[in-house]
Amino acid sequence: MLRLAAYDGTLLGLEDWENELSLKESRVRGKVEEELVVALAEAMDMYPLNASSMGWETEFMPNAANQSEGCTLSTAYLIVARSLPLVASHRLKALPLGALSSGLLAIIDSAFQSGTFLSSLEQSLFSNPDGKLSISPTSQFATNLQSMSSSPIIVSMAPLSRLGALAVSALADSRPRQAWLVMAEIMQRLEALTRTVEQDWVRTRLSGTGEESDVAVESQEIAKELWSTLKTLLFTTIMIVQAVLTTVVYVPQPTQETPAHTSATTPIPSAHSFALTALHIFSHLSFVLPQFGGVTSTAENSFVELKKVFYTALDVLASDAGESERFVRMLCEDTRSQESSHKLPSRFLHAKKAYSLACIEQLVPVLQDEVLRTEVYPMCQPHLSDSSHREAYESSHSVMLAIFASYAERANKGEAEAISHSHQEGPAFAEQVVPSYVRSLIENSEDGALSTTQLCMAFAALVRSAGAFGSSTPANANLNCNTPSPGDAFAWYCIEALLAEIHSTNNPRPSHTAVDDHLYRLHLTLVATVPSVSLPLLPRLLSEVREAVRAYPVEQATLRGEVVQALLKELSQNVGDREKEYVMGWWYETREELLDGSPLPFSSQTAGDNDQNSEMLVSRL
Repeated sequence: MLRLAAYDGTLLGLEDWENELSLKESRVRGKVEEELVVALAEAMDMYPLNASSMGWETEFMPNAANQSEGCTLSTAYLIVARSLPLVASHRLKALPLGALSSGLLAIIDSAFQSGTFLSSLEQSLFSNPDGKLSISPTSQFATNLQSMSSSPIIVSMAPLSRLGALAVSALADSRPRQAWLVMAEIMQRLEALTRTVEQDWVRTRLSGTGEESDVAVESQEIAKELWSTLKTLLFTTIMIVQAVLTTVVYVPQPTQETPAHTSATTPIPSAHSFALTALHIFSHLSFVLPQFGGVTSTAENSFVELKKVFYTALDVLASDAGESERFVRMLCEDTRSQESSHKLPSRFLHAKKAYSLACIEQLVPVLQDEVLRTEVYPMCQPHLSDSSHREAYESSHSVMLAIFASYAERANKGEAEAISHSHQEGPAFAEQVVPSYVRSLIENSEDGALSTTQLCMAFAALVRSAGAFGSSTPANANLNCNTPSPGDAFAWYCIEALLAEIHSTNNPRPSHTAVDDHLYRLHLTLVATVPSVSLPLLPRLLSEVREAVRAYPVEQATLRGEVVQALLKELSQNVGDREKEYVMGWWYETREELLDGSPLPFSSQTAGDNDQNSEMLVSRL
């Protein structure tokens, strides 16, 4: 162990020296790396890890009783956690990488007490005289949490998890079949750990709290320590799962060996099974994900690595339509079961549902129409007009837009007829649900629902998708670009519904009076649909846009200018090549009337983006 520590320090010192002086002494460094690998291999031989033996977890418990001699395998791994990733990959292959991966997983699992560290949380909670939750500082939970969070393993969890990820990758490069089996063990272990954490968390009253103020002031430090531990668990899980999924994507799956003797070999897990397990792991931690904006956030402070591993898992799963469909059905069934129990906190349920909807959104292109109709839509529908839980609300709208976009893409490829004719009940679900979703978007145009940016994007996306409906029909194949298509009827239906809302909002308003915020939002939404319609619909739509601009009195020249600016942006940047000639000709003919003698107020900020935190508003739409 002393040799291991010496070579560890030497290698770290060489790394610092090389970085500072931009020099590299490959001969000396190579010798140090070799000796470090040999010393670690000797330590692993001296303190073997037998994962099948009884009570093996106790060897890695971070307490003085189990480390009285200071020479345990966990000590060895702690020593090399920062130096071993600096060793050349060809030297790492000399190590028993399977045992190293399993050993690191055992240490991580033990550090988090196999997920049971929350088991005594509910017993430590009580309500103070102000009605806020308190955590007894002398409780078993508080004592255990303090001990666990200050343990050397938890403190060094970042380098340990990086080392675990490195061991998995190196093993996959050298011994793929063994790597697949080790990765299966790792994923099963992480799934069991996170499942235990979720089960214990949901039993506590703390799972129903939404704000820091719900916790008593005297307990907020303990609560912060708890959330810090949960975040550490999430970071650790992400790092290891990402290494597993990267291996699954880039390393070919090894073939199943046929045993020469009668006893069967362990089957090689499929890529889809790894993806499913990864998604289940993050589902168990879905109550932690809102701390980072969820898995779909595009804000600058969002957790990039979380999104990377999440979407990688979904990409792997989406390559198998059957597995994807089974997974979606399971998510919908679990949601129904959890909601019908009436025992789970609403905050937990909303976080769980938002995660499920984020998964479903990415899998919509491979789902059958019947699944969308009977499973997905009933799950989304209650949230389409309920903005009380923002993430579930926005995710539901994203799923609906994904349904329309997917069907439109299939229609363009000539697959829509097969989708429609494969069901006895008539048209495809995407076509049937257009009227109800148009009404939903219009209902959500009020303040406090969809933001202006989201409303514009959603309505434009709906019109664009609807315009592609029926494009695969034989009759439509012979139409020229100036003849309305079957999809144009769907697109204009959406626009007519929006125009009806504009007219009903505008009619009670006396002439030449101020346009209210709601009508302004509707006008911007109408403008946003311009690039989404085909050439035959443009004259009618632009005529309506001109009437909308003329509705602004002189006193609201600024708002009028913003609408015109938004229109010019759509015409110049987003309209397709086929429609470009017409719209620019129309612009030069009507610009004087639109501007009404006022200069165009060019601004770096797009109209409608005045909403607070506008960067985050388009995260899911």
